[in-house]
Amino acid sequence: MKRFLWLGFVLSVYLICSGCGDTFRPIIIPNPPIFPNPAGAHTVMSINNNGGVVPGTAMVIDVSGDSVVSIANVGLAPVHSVQQSASEILVANHSAIGTVADSITGLNFSGTTISSTTTISLPPNSAPSYVAVAPSATTAYVTLPGLVPDPSFPGNNAVGVVNTLSSSLTTTVEVGNQPDAIGVTPDNTKFYVANYGDSTLDGFNTADLSPRTINGSFNAPVWVIARNDSQRLYVLNGTTGSPQQDGVVSTIDTTSTAGPDPVIDASVSVPGATFMLYDGNLNRLYIPWFNQSTMLGQLTILDVSQSVPAVLAGGPISACAPMQAISCIPTVPPSTRAGTDPCLSTTEATPLMVVAVTSLPNGTRAYVGAYYEDSNNNICPQVTAIDAASITVTDSTPIPGFPDATIEFLPGGGPDPYYVAACVAPTPPAPYHATFRFMMASGGDSSRAYLASCDAGNVNIVDTSSDTYILNQPAPIGTRAPISPGQLNPPQNPVFLIGGP
Repeated sequence: MKRFLWLGFVLSVYLICSGCGDTFRPIIIPNPPIFPNPAGAHTVMSINNNGGVVPGTAMVIDVSGDSVVSIANVGLAPVHSVQQSASEILVANHSAIGTVADSITGLNFSGTTISSTTTISLPPNSAPSYVAVAPSATTAYVTLPGLVPDPSFPGNNAVGVVNTLSSSLTTTVEVGNQPDAIGVTPDNTKFYVANYGDSTLDGFNTADLSPRTINGSFNAPVWVIARNDSQRLYVLNGTTGSPQQDGVVSTIDTTSTAGPDPVIDASVSVPGATFMLYDGNLNRLYIPWFNQSTMLGQLTILDVSQSVPAVLAGGPISACAPMQAISCIPTVPPSTRAGTDPCLSTTEATPLMVVAVTSLPNGTRAYVGAYYEDSNNNICPQVTAIDAASITVTDSTPIPGFPDATIEFLPGGGPDPYYVAACVAPTPPAPYHATFRFMMASGGDSSRAYLASCDAGNVNIVDTSSDTYILNQPAPIGTRAPISPGQLNPPQNPVFLIGGP
């Protein structure tokens, strides 16, 4: 008996010791939801442009009541926003006029309403365009593409480091040309800056702002997202040339404490994409884009739970080609639109453009925002539901159309009365993301999907239980002159949409 006990002991020691070497073992990477968890959002908030000389606004819509519950002024020409905590949202205001400095507006919430605002002043003419923060952190980072920190290097710009407790800019760090987006790892140890102007990516340690080495190359990067576990960073490269070139998603391994951070994958191509949506609950990236070769809008969905991304459903979901009826995003027939919809009488349409996306917090569906332009220069939007499990299109909902607001002059040479400069896609050297013409968001209880339209000046609400359009909430009245005598001034123009507290 003792002999068998002795043999068992020896065997157990062998098994323990054999596990102490360099043998690789798969591990489960924890994936905590990034704070603020969208399931906790009771509101959505649109950031509205009111021209270059009058402050814009933040408009809060209550998910449960489909009503506007709060409006507050922000700065001049707001362009981007991020939720810092369960009761505060930061807004980057892009333009400076005269002696008025660029700024960040802090919106402090009491329940679902804005209780107060704070202003964080930034250097004049620094043109802040993107603000980022780690979950619940008190340090924010803001791109300053108009600020040249060192005259000896005029091709470089800066990122501002902001203390949101003291509402002050504490310092700036020098980055590449035309910084366009920032990604902060959820563990608050690193942040990365995509520099559109010189095709570089800068990395920094948050503790001391020391630079990190990044091994890899980029092409006009425009968007950066960190994975929930802080071990991967995804960089959306821009598209240059004609036909479209590059437009790939670069995956960076950020696990090393000291660095370097290498690019480990660049196999996914999305030419024409300008942003990505990260679903932290399902660990997916949703990327809307337009394929110039097929002239079809598309949505690529990436599974990013593994080391390198994998495209789901065998490839992008495209807008339906002629005679195609399944496994694609269909154009809503004009005949299904309401009698007052200007798109009801459409005689011809340009290709369906896939421009926005949101995912429900309950993980059941994603919603895609798309539009076509009819022969009368009306923008004809729609929202399409996609089952998250099967990656199939389930329904499409028409959204009321409106005149194209990006046409400056009519064919005869006169000014177009519907023109809104804030809705026009910016061109370099302006920041790449100076505005979003369309954006989407979801209600925290997954009961609503929202489509904000810059051209129409409103936020459209879709009931996800039946995939039906409910109504739209116009942005606050703007300062632009009315189109016709006797009319009210047109509404302001939503340029960003975010799930609120």
